[in-house]
Amino acid sequence: MIFASDLDRTLIYTKKLIKEEDNDIVLVERYLGKELSFMKKNVIEKLKKVREKALFIPVTTRTIEQYNRIFIMNDTIKPTYAIVSNGGNILVNGKVDSEWRNIIKKAVDRITNRKFVEKKFLNSFKDTSWIDKMVLRDGLFFSVHFKDKELIDKEEFNSFKSWAEVNKWNVSLQGRKLYIVPSPVNKWDALLYVKKKEKKMKIVSAGDSFLDYPILINADYSICASHGELKKMLEDKTLKQDHISLTEGRGINASEEILESVEKLV
Repeated sequence: MIFASDLDRTLIYTKKLIKEEDNDIVLVERYLGKELSFMKKNVIEKLKKVREKALFIPVTTRTIEQYNRIFIMNDTIKPTYAIVSNGGNILVNGKVDSEWRNIIKKAVDRITNRKFVEKKFLNSFKDTSWIDKMVLRDGLFFSVHFKDKELIDKEEFNSFKSWAEVNKWNVSLQGRKLYIVPSPVNKWDALLYVKKKEKKMKIVSAGDSFLDYPILINADYSICASHGELKKMLEDKTLKQDHISLTEGRGINASEEILESVEKLV
């Protein structure tokens, strides 16, 4: 069995989603001397036990560099595979799988050029003062950092999103970040590649955002943390829920529920 899980806001959390009464919180990521992300101690212990019985694969939109900052993964959990760059890269024992990278490059080269997408995005809004920066990540997709979600013109945003989808790019709004990702760069295709390589039969998945939806809707059993954009999309019936279950808890406590469910399945 494979347990494939998103990281940020699914297994690991910033202080924003941790309450004062939450106990046994462990630091798992530092950057430039700052304490960035945390996990529940109990979740780490459960994850280590799950890893003994199943193939655990972290599946994240983080770049290679951003993923490597999570020292708990490299020092303690030590997964054989990590799917990063939203599926654009697969790490095998920390090294990039060149075969998969070539597959992705060819697929991305066949759709709308990223420079044109960047230009289209910036020209889609009369007022761009809400944009802090737009960054190309791992040469594959864009992350747009902004100051205030309320400053985004909804009509202009929805118009760009519709254009992007027609041109095979996905748009995901998460907190104070906007991701613009070419459709070949997705978590499910990368996970399917590993599944076939390892000859595994069953996949259990967990996540919280629209970019996690492909691994949730295609897995055999799926859990969605009840605090992200995906929960709202499922409740609004923007996306079909099918077999995807929602956690009762929100914030970092959702991670404990997720691992408790996975423990029962392995």
